[in-house]
Amino acid sequence: MSFRSLFACLFLMGDLPTRGDVTLVSEGRPLTVIVTPDRPTRVVVYAAKELRDHVEKACGARLEVIAESAVKADSRPRIYLGACREMGADVGRLAAEAFALRVTDLAVFIAGNDGGGDPLDASTSAGTLWGVYEWLDRDLNVRWLWPGELGTHVPKTKTVTAKSCDETIAPRFFQRRIRPGLGFESTHPALGFTTAAAKQFSDEQAVFLRRHRMGRSYPVSYGHAFVDWWQKDGKAHPEWFQLLEGGKRGPKKKDGRFSMCVSNPDLQREIVNRWTTKRPPDAKTPGFINACENDILGLCICENCRALDGPAPADYLTFYPPDSKVAGSRFVSDRYAKFWLGVQRQAPAGTTVVGYAYFNYFSAPTSGIKLNPNILIGYCPSAGWFPRSEEEHVWMKRQWTGWRETGARLFMRTNHLLDGYCMPFIFAHQFADEFHHAVKHGMVATDYDSLTGHWATQGPNLYVASRLHVRHEASANELLAEYFSAFAAASEQVKRYFDHWENFTTNSREKINQTMEALQTSRWRNWAKAAHVLYPPECFTPAETILEEAAKAARSDSEAAARVKFLQLGLQHAKLCARVSAQLSLASSTASKGEIKIAVDELLVFRRANERSGIGNFNHLAWVEELSWKLSEESRQTPDLYP
Repeated sequence: MSFRSLFACLFLMGDLPTRGDVTLVSEGRPLTVIVTPDRPTRVVVYAAKELRDHVEKACGARLEVIAESAVKADSRPRIYLGACREMGADVGRLAAEAFALRVTDLAVFIAGNDGGGDPLDASTSAGTLWGVYEWLDRDLNVRWLWPGELGTHVPKTKTVTAKSCDETIAPRFFQRRIRPGLGFESTHPALGFTTAAAKQFSDEQAVFLRRHRMGRSYPVSYGHAFVDWWQKDGKAHPEWFQLLEGGKRGPKKKDGRFSMCVSNPDLQREIVNRWTTKRPPDAKTPGFINACENDILGLCICENCRALDGPAPADYLTFYPPDSKVAGSRFVSDRYAKFWLGVQRQAPAGTTVVGYAYFNYFSAPTSGIKLNPNILIGYCPSAGWFPRSEEEHVWMKRQWTGWRETGARLFMRTNHLLDGYCMPFIFAHQFADEFHHAVKHGMVATDYDSLTGHWATQGPNLYVASRLHVRHEASANELLAEYFSAFAAASEQVKRYFDHWENFTTNSREKINQTMEALQTSRWRNWAKAAHVLYPPECFTPAETILEEAAKAARSDSEAAARVKFLQLGLQHAKLCARVSAQLSLASSTASKGEIKIAVDELLVFRRANERSGIGNFNHLAWVEELSWKLSEESRQTPDLYP
């Protein structure tokens, strides 16, 4: 039997010989080649490049990439990527995004279920690429700390060995998503990136997200589903829309937001009919009907909707601030659960209905309603910002469990990563604990809004959030140890630095809540109004001292020293932003036009000098600052011209 025939037989049986490890590079000398199919997909081409580049960074050896038809009959070990003939099996039979990673004493095989699209597109199935990243993670201990070359940690070695294994692996979650946060726009664009810097930031972040295997196994569409329905259908079908006091249907004011009359069976039927009409008859992917309420509370007071409501829990409003939209609202979780169930029962068999647990229908239902796995609920709290008290943290997790006990499937759809502006606002441990609880209780997907990308000040949050999608069982301490270890001799000081800021954040919980309420500040829109109050000048001094110690510890290691400098730049920038906030905050500023220009120019000079460093998403900051500060006309100019 030929090698290929033997491999085909064993691949299909899942019983490859695994008699030993394979040495790929010895003392810096390459012993292997990377083999791709003669007509590789774009995913395989990119996977080969990622493998070659990381191995070269580890040991200096640049592996040759050749097509399978060009392989010579010699005894060199080979790394086969993708659906090579030598695999002898149809990798298309693997589950979506799954890959086989198998190392024998003959070769390394990494093959996955790949799509034909752009390998950096989250909608492209990239099983072979995931297999390459899994191997780099395991056998080379590669860690991707933040986007860009400096954030790519590849331990140095002279010998590269692929350890014996035989596994087929699929992603734990059918969708893994942290929204890129690249859509923030401001009418004061000078506060943001220049055009070239914005592209660099976007490109590097796209690579980072794929390295953490962000993507999806099949398309799923959802979001606020009915935003244009009143305009299109309000006259013909006012009964589909919320009933208000006084008997009016639809928005309270012209062009205002509105919720639906979700008890109306005709509305439920229409939702299914419109979805069915648009769905291609030959569609092969799972079907998802978007039944997510508009971005507003459930407000309908009609008799039928109110009849669907369960009793409000005693603690329903305990953890919402008094100025929250939810404060004083009616508890309507059960009506929405019954709405989704009504839509699902009218849908074709196997179709999934998607809804949000949001606003006054976020808390778990109380009527004992039983849903089913064909109802997918996005967990989207309107409160629960980090850091939380222990009582609040327990309550938030209990809402997840309550929805899970209905029998529905759940995905994480929180906005909590939008918090913190560009300050060193650290909540990695509580974030990880919530993630672990969700995994334990049936989480099937994620969709975090959004990645604001302040890597130099909030790195532990963002690393833990990204890494948990691949190593969902790892503790926060284990993941943070990976992060800190990349600072080599300065790892102890960097750990102390971020421990300092996580303790500072946790201990500031009451002050944060009180300040946000007093200054009428949003946790995600206009945080820069309050930055100077929450991060006064004196709070930066101990942190600066720790980073100075880290810089001394890392001075003999250029890479570690550069990473410490990265953190120092982030802290310097945060301190500068807090100082400008004190001068220009809309909560108190009396600055003149000249004073505004001096304050903003100092900030912009820093940003222009460091916009290619990757320390943060300056376009996000421009958006927040426009809503937070008293600004003059100069910053309305393009950043390519001003200052």
